[in-house]
Amino acid sequence: MTRRVVAICALALLGMTGCATTGVDDEGQSIQRDVGDNRQAAEVNTELAGGYMREGELKIAMEKVKRAIGFDRGYAPAHHVHALLLQRLGEDDKAGKAFERAVRLDRENSDMANNYGGFLCSQGDYERAQAMFRRAYGDPLYETPEYALVNSGRCYQQAGDQTEALAQFRRALDEGARQPEALLGVAQALLETGEADEAAKAMRRYESRHRHTPRSLGVAIAIDRAVGDEQALKNHRLILRGRFPDSPEAQALEQGGSR
Repeated sequence: MTRRVVAICALALLGMTGCATTGVDDEGQSIQRDVGDNRQAAEVNTELAGGYMREGELKIAMEKVKRAIGFDRGYAPAHHVHALLLQRLGEDDKAGKAFERAVRLDRENSDMANNYGGFLCSQGDYERAQAMFRRAYGDPLYETPEYALVNSGRCYQQAGDQTEALAQFRRALDEGARQPEALLGVAQALLETGEADEAAKAMRRYESRHRHTPRSLGVAIAIDRAVGDEQALKNHRLILRGRFPDSPEAQALEQGGSR
């Protein structure tokens, strides 16, 4: 239900220091609160929405985030969580608008810019996606620029630009990135640019630090084939079939796509 709120400023009569509001909440219950409390209520409901979303309770999360926005439409994190929820639910048009509101309300929030960039890349809007990533990793106060650099690299890969992808993954590693996607990205980009031997070295570094996933095994198998390492190829096939028999990569292997 759309929240309707009427401000009633009767300070002299009420002896209050703020402006009271009355209206109807999402459950149809009458509410009355101080305007000064709205931001705090929006913050609390946004945090709850994020927690419920992480637990997979999407319906409750949506209720909480809509309540947060109802309390304070100018609270950027609420629109950010709303966008992430809508994206997860596959409502991309609405998600895009929510992301736009979030980054417009808080242009200094690099996490929001990074996530919006990821969304834009998923929609094939590569130019705008990279602009958002640049805003994030270019922020000297951003504590984790490597995440935005890795996302930028993956987006360049998706767009077919392996050279730029490789540069971004290497920058992420220079920033101290420890997430497996940075090393895996380097290995895959080197393979795609025809540097199979260097790709194999990058894959060995990956394997020395991280456990394989179906995706990393798919890349490893492609590298093994490119360099002609039959023993590594045999080992990677066995791991893929043994650990991840139901994965798309394993299915492709059985159908001959990774042989």
